[in-house]
Amino acid sequence: MIVSYLHLLHYRQENKILFLLLSSWLFWVLFFSYHHEKLDKIEKAEENVEKLLVKFAEYPTFDGNKLSASVHTIIGEKLALSYYIQTEKEKEELISRLQPNMFCSVNGTIKTPNEPTNPNAFNYREYLLTQKISYTLLVDTITDCREGKQSFYTQLLKYRHNGIHLINDIFSPSVAPFVNALLFGHKEGMEQEAMEAYQQLGLSHLLAISGLHVTVISGFLYFILLRIGMTREMVRYCLLIFLPLYVIISGAAPSVIRAVVMAWIILFLSKWKTAIEPLDALVISFIGFLLINPFIIYHVGFQLSYTVATGLLLSSFLLEKTVHTIHASFMISLISQLVALPILLNHFYEFSLLSVLLNIIYVPIYSLIVLPLSLITYSLLLIFPPIAQIGVSILNEFLQKLNHLAKWVHQFDLFHVVLGKTPLILILMFYMTIFIALYLLENYWIKKLKLLMIILLIPFTLQILFIKFSPVGEVVFIDVGQGDSILIRLPFNKGTYLIDTGGRVTFASEDWQKRNSNFDPGEHIIVPLLKSKGITKIDKLILTHGDSDHIGSVDHIMEHFKVHSLLTGNTIEKKEMEKKKIEMARRKGIHVIEVSSGMNWRSGKNTFMIVAPEKSAIASNDASIGIYAKIGQKTWLFTGDIEVEGERKIVQKYPSIKVDILKVGHHGSRTSTSEHLLSTIEPTIAVISAGENNRYGHPHREVIHLLHEHRVTVYRTDQHGAVVYQFLFGRDRMITIKT
Repeated sequence: MIVSYLHLLHYRQENKILFLLLSSWLFWVLFFSYHHEKLDKIEKAEENVEKLLVKFAEYPTFDGNKLSASVHTIIGEKLALSYYIQTEKEKEELISRLQPNMFCSVNGTIKTPNEPTNPNAFNYREYLLTQKISYTLLVDTITDCREGKQSFYTQLLKYRHNGIHLINDIFSPSVAPFVNALLFGHKEGMEQEAMEAYQQLGLSHLLAISGLHVTVISGFLYFILLRIGMTREMVRYCLLIFLPLYVIISGAAPSVIRAVVMAWIILFLSKWKTAIEPLDALVISFIGFLLINPFIIYHVGFQLSYTVATGLLLSSFLLEKTVHTIHASFMISLISQLVALPILLNHFYEFSLLSVLLNIIYVPIYSLIVLPLSLITYSLLLIFPPIAQIGVSILNEFLQKLNHLAKWVHQFDLFHVVLGKTPLILILMFYMTIFIALYLLENYWIKKLKLLMIILLIPFTLQILFIKFSPVGEVVFIDVGQGDSILIRLPFNKGTYLIDTGGRVTFASEDWQKRNSNFDPGEHIIVPLLKSKGITKIDKLILTHGDSDHIGSVDHIMEHFKVHSLLTGNTIEKKEMEKKKIEMARRKGIHVIEVSSGMNWRSGKNTFMIVAPEKSAIASNDASIGIYAKIGQKTWLFTGDIEVEGERKIVQKYPSIKVDILKVGHHGSRTSTSEHLLSTIEPTIAVISAGENNRYGHPHREVIHLLHEHRVTVYRTDQHGAVVYQFLFGRDRMITIKT
């Protein structure tokens, strides 16, 4: 609907077509309403299955001891399969045997994918729906595997699979993933630091096969076929056949499908000398995509591909005014980054001020050197490998230099802007102002530059005021699994405090079991959550005690945020991990403060008092930092892992403390939360941070029973996800992420 409206404005169509637009709008409203109703119905109870026959739709992915793949059941239902391999020998057998169209008998559990348990977190269920998958299959055993009938489609997948392995074998480990991304749309194995640099600098689109790649590859093939003597008509037929095949070979991402469909339509209609506007071809591919899978609208690659393509096509009149190549490159880069920005902020919360400049440098290098050389080198590897080694050496050296430059630029925080997650109303305002700005540029060029800048700054200003300097204060008990992490954010950015960071619990494993990248709650949960709220600075990072499930992820917090002060207990005989975190903070120039009972601070009407540990106490659970606070309209007691003896000392020293909300100590262990504590502080709400189905059985039944006896409302992160308290101008509320 929006694309059609912009199309009509762009070409100054008659208003009589407004009826068609309204009809189109009504159709899509009904269409998406129907599919959202289907989405609400996918929730179902876990179903145990035995000897379920599944067919592998693709080559599985192996990451340490984990196998992941898309499979189809006999009735055609697509599932996301996960299996934890038992032995190294079994892993070797599965790697050598499993391939597309292979049938296996599995035992396991079918369940609905989990929804996010933290604010603004990645929605795995939504992502699977973009792949036309409604349920996951967690497998216990895989047996009786047999090959199915091979088809032309599976042969193409095999060709792609072999090509990826050939690149991995020939190129250096740091370069191979980049070449595979350019040729096959395969990004596995990419160095984490380089991938983050490309993403945050606005260069990741270079590694996603799209219109640029399709143009270069089609041009490369066109040139080769003409040189070997084919007629232009025959070359056109070859391209019409090649382009759909290329979709499969390149991984069938939304961006490549969009580019190929557009190119195919234009090429097909050229036979009858029938011209079709690129924007019309774009709309046709867009409608086709949504009719096949409406949930693809949630795919970030789909959103970026169509938004940027639409922005560039609608700006064609503006781009035609540019006379110099550098000027044209600047305008293309500026428009692309501008129209992509609201989507990038909505999904990734940040951008780089250097994106436009870096794209002017990197886009020509990738399109004129790296991609063509990758194509030529890969072709030579298949035909005459000795000569191909020249291209391999050049690409190894050249791409390493490019990646080193990207990582070097990425380290400068000065150009890095975190604005937080953009709400829908602001996304619409962003695009409204961008459209007006492009209209002014097209018609008045830079004559109305001041007006143009003011218009563009409006949504940025609102984003900063309502996201980075939000008037809403909050306390967030973050779901970090079996661990603790609590975010306290005061209104108007008057104070940001983080109590503990969670941490990854590690177990001894063999080399074959180790993952390429292990899940860390600090890196994958806390950092994105804080950035989604526009947070760049933490005023106080509070480490309650030295257990890894409380402070294990401190490294990632210090790496991504400016930390003003680190608060640690004034204790002796600290654990080695806590000592290392403190030393790391000092190396980074962070002010380290050892706190003990009686110390306090204030921010506006919000007060914080340390109630534990006693000065020079021996480091232990009972020597965790305890904080009594008045935040918003509530009084709080944060207890870390304080146990019964520590609770007794607090009550003895502060007998008059009354609390509205208690953070239950030690994840709800029976060694904490005594009758004496509850009788004294009289909480009305208790929050327990514990991992779902954790091996310790937290929270223990006795604790839950005791809390209920005292008529305390209990919130649990293992059941409710993150627990959030919000307050604004005398009003407050408690909400949970999972209902």
